[in-house]
Amino acid sequence: MTLDPATDNLAHLYPELGRNETLRSILQAAVHQAGYGLDVLPEDAPGWWRSGARMDSDSRTASALLGIAERAFILSFWERGVGMARGTTTSLDAVASAMGAWQSGATLAQLKSACPFVDYSRLAEAHERGDGVEAQWTSYRHTTARFVDHELIEAAYAQPQLRVLFPFHSLNSLNFSRCTGFPYTHDIPVITPANGRYRVTWWHTRSPHGPADIGEAESPDEAVALVLAHLPHNCGPAVAGTAHDLDRSDSGQ
Repeated sequence: MTLDPATDNLAHLYPELGRNETLRSILQAAVHQAGYGLDVLPEDAPGWWRSGARMDSDSRTASALLGIAERAFILSFWERGVGMARGTTTSLDAVASAMGAWQSGATLAQLKSACPFVDYSRLAEAHERGDGVEAQWTSYRHTTARFVDHELIEAAYAQPQLRVLFPFHSLNSLNFSRCTGFPYTHDIPVITPANGRYRVTWWHTRSPHGPADIGEAESPDEAVALVLAHLPHNCGPAVAGTAHDLDRSDSGQ
């Protein structure tokens, strides 16, 4: 029997795997050895059945992937739909310690202290403090990214009803979400600058043929006024979590 080259390379880079083990199985053993009574799950994607693993809870996820060009465990740490931290290490024991600590409730600072190879951003710190909305607006208001229309950002930020929502861009379109984590909500009109004008539409899920038009505006202020006129009922401040969390809350589950 000829061994698949990719499988052979993984076995070479990760002797712990041998030829038959998976990242999930060897990480589970390492997690228990580190003293954490947590379950390690395989990644959902079929192509990662051997090289990916994760831990899940109601609000947090920690995932690991194997590098294929060189030995590297690539880690991601999420909370309520927000990518909070990342890290890369060559040590399986370090992977177990970092993932176990995160899933056991460690703060970003505690995680970094225990696992120096983990890094996180100021935006992640803001989400941890509960200031993710304001931090996102601040980021957009000061960015030099070419896809951000600063006049539009300022016009939206000037409106209290929009300032409490979570802004995000999809290409050059400005979106607003009632939650701070991904997936975001898509029940608030979208503003897309185009040829000196501003197209205001519903997200494409409102129509099987693509974005449903609300109207066009000559200025950022007019575009923002169209959004305000079409806000959902009781559209309050964005909450921590994802659109799925809001759906469950709205249905009373």
